[in-house]
Amino acid sequence: MPKESVGEAAVLYTADHPARKDSPEYIAARKVLMNQRKGGCIVCGGIPDMTHPEMEKVGSPKGLQDHHGGGIYVKDVLVGLTPFGMEWSLGWSASPAKVAQFVANLNVVLEALGEPTYDSVIKDTPSVMAFVDSKYNANVKLCAPHHVGRMDKPSKDAQGHEAVGIHEIPYPIWLGQMTCDWDRWDMWAGTSGTIAVAPNPDGTVAVLHASDAHPDLNRGDVLKADHPLAMAARR
Repeated sequence: MPKESVGEAAVLYTADHPARKDSPEYIAARKVLMNQRKGGCIVCGGIPDMTHPEMEKVGSPKGLQDHHGGGIYVKDVLVGLTPFGMEWSLGWSASPAKVAQFVANLNVVLEALGEPTYDSVIKDTPSVMAFVDSKYNANVKLCAPHHVGRMDKPSKDAQGHEAVGIHEIPYPIWLGQMTCDWDRWDMWAGTSGTIAVAPNPDGTVAVLHASDAHPDLNRGDVLKADHPLAMAARR
């Protein structure tokens, strides 16, 4: 494939906050995540067997990072993500009242699952940030490629597949890496993640996402079966 460029780095503005550092809540959460929670990266580390959780081993923390993703656990096995997994930088501008209500709803789910609930009162920004860095939110294992891997630089995951980080690409596209049938299909069409495609029965492919590296492509385009990207996508 030709060399690709994804344009200039983006500069993001968030609510004013102190310099990032590991809080006591985050240190405790990471200790639980890496030494108690089972399995590895949720994308490429394999699917834990919930039918026999007692047989599952805690995944090696080597190369794994702690993502603020709002994981829901049963018997230390990740079974889902909350709809409000909160990034650290966004916690500073979050509504304490709204976060408290989301956490109250989460507690209903956790109690039904027989899991401990988050019982600290959320009433202001410091208490929001305590939740954000807690084991209830800062609790999703990701390998570096699936956490911060960039589209303009090749990065392989534990299975040897090209990987793009959750902070780099639209979330629905990022999720596709979890369920893609990599043995038959390359959702990146041979690129480093600058384009995402899906197969059609007639051999054509639909463009799901295209970065600035592909100025001639738009989301929704259909590429003919003999298009180089379509051919690269079909393994």
